Amino acid sequence: MRYQILGPLLVEHEQQTRPVTGGKVRTMLAALLLHANQQLSVAQLAQRMWAGDAPHSVRRVVQTNIVRLRHELPWPGSVVTGPAGYSLLVETGELDMHVFDRLVGEAAAAPELTDQARLLGRALALWRGPACADVASPWLHEMDLPALNERRLLALERRIEVDLLLHRTDGIVPELRRLTVEHPFRERFWVHLMAALYRQGRQAEALSTYQRLSHRFIDELGVEPGEELREVHQQILRGTGHHPLLSPAAATTAAVPVAPPPVVVPRMLPAGAPHFVGRAEEFATLDWHRDEEAAVVVLDGPAGIGKSALALRWLHDNDAEFADGQLYVDLRGYADEPPLEPAEALGVLLDDLGVAEAAQPCGVAARAQLFRTLTAGRRLSVLLDNALDADQVRPLLPGAGGVAVITSRNQLRALVVHDGAVRVTVPRLDPAEAPVLLGLNPRTEEAARLAELCDRTPLALRILAERMARLPHVSPASWIAELSDEAGRLAALDAGDGASGDLPRSLSWSYGRLDPDAADLMRRLAAHTTKAFTTGQAAEVAMLALPAVRQQLDRLVGVHLVEQLNHDLYRVSLLAGLYGRHCALLDRAC
Repeated sequence: MRYQILGPLLVEHEQQTRPVTGGKVRTMLAALLLHANQQLSVAQLAQRMWAGDAPHSVRRVVQTNIVRLRHELPWPGSVVTGPAGYSLLVETGELDMHVFDRLVGEAAAAPELTDQARLLGRALALWRGPACADVASPWLHEMDLPALNERRLLALERRIEVDLLLHRTDGIVPELRRLTVEHPFRERFWVHLMAALYRQGRQAEALSTYQRLSHRFIDELGVEPGEELREVHQQILRGTGHHPLLSPAAATTAAVPVAPPPVVVPRMLPAGAPHFVGRAEEFATLDWHRDEEAAVVVLDGPAGIGKSALALRWLHDNDAEFADGQLYVDLRGYADEPPLEPAEALGVLLDDLGVAEAAQPCGVAARAQLFRTLTAGRRLSVLLDNALDADQVRPLLPGAGGVAVITSRNQLRALVVHDGAVRVTVPRLDPAEAPVLLGLNPRTEEAARLAELCDRTPLALRILAERMARLPHVSPASWIAELSDEAGRLAALDAGDGASGDLPRSLSWSYGRLDPDAADLMRRLAAHTTKAFTTGQAAEVAMLALPAVRQQLDRLVGVHLVEQLNHDLYRVSLLAGLYGRHCALLDRAC
């Protein structure tokens, strides 16, 4: 038995093609083959068969089509009914998609370029056209098949690159001209075309190709070609040829992999906070979005509010929902070290997926393509912790089927607008729950007062709890007296050993990311008032025009240093205000 979906849908048995008639039956077969050996529910099959326009008796109609499919196949028992739906069982080597992925994976692992070329050639020969080209299902072609077709293009890019490294340029230029027509904005094909022309001594044609391409990018997209294309153009122009594809010396080992099949189930989450309370509403929101096709959830809030703890607790509680793994990367958006570059973060994620560093492509775009390909269709989660902004996060979003949870002090508005992210702003702990972190009876007045002095913020509460446990002879009343002295409250919430969890240091990272104008306004507001204020009052304090103040206030709200209570009423966050006044006293941007 052989199933072929890398082109028109075919079923072969004993070297004879078996016709599969009926549009809905063919769509069902294609869907089950794309998810071979996995169960698809009636709802998932209905999406692919009717694209949101399913009949009222959808379950009965799906069951009828299952019966028809079993009659069409040589082995009716291969279509199995399970507790969650239906699956089609295939053996090793029966499905051309599986053979393709295996060959590409072997190519990625092969140390010799000649072996890579041979394996990639065999893999690409399995393709007879676009996947499931004759299956009439908008859902399949829009949601399921793009990732599979992308794997072919990545394999094709790598095969061409290997040919260039091996100086096999005969016939490659016409092939690349055709590919650049079919995929005019796929920059790797243009890089390969220019490199092939240069290797054949056609430097003028390579330069002319870049000029035409550059004009097209600017005219149609409004942007210049990417960094690699520009660098290859400059090297051809200078005749230096340092790029591996331009160098006269052939390489001997792999440089860029393509979509090796996943061989590991990564479980990379750090341990969560041992003491965790509350957040029932936030848990419910995360649960609501968990089963979406491609969920992106942003947990935003001020420093120390417990965004990472919430994300880790929810992901650990739901680890069974992510059978294909859980990835994690600290983006260092707010830290002593510089923020992690997207290319470096993608390197971490690809390494966790089993792609060795030496086998990873260079550049953000190529790594992001590979990451999306490896994660598409897999039920995994990605925790992007401590993000700086949307530009840092966007290349790290997984392919369809995965769940991305992002924590940030930034509201990441662009990610909500352009990428459909759901924002969940993490609030202060409930007054009845916050004292629990102090190890005190939450019903006592002293516990409630201490929680309020810590602004019901988990980081501040945990720091105070550690001090109280370390100094059991100090009474709650004494702690209240110390924290009520605003000048000493920051020192009281400093762990004292340079730990990254210190509240003053954590707040300093938020201030450190502000531009000078926003930082100046923050210090002025913090020094001037602890009460709510209007835009006009802020303009008087800052001695700025209203439009400029509105812009700066919007920036401070966006990073949770100022709270916007309504359209024109604001308040400096309690703990951020403490730090702002500290900076104002020192008359410097902390």
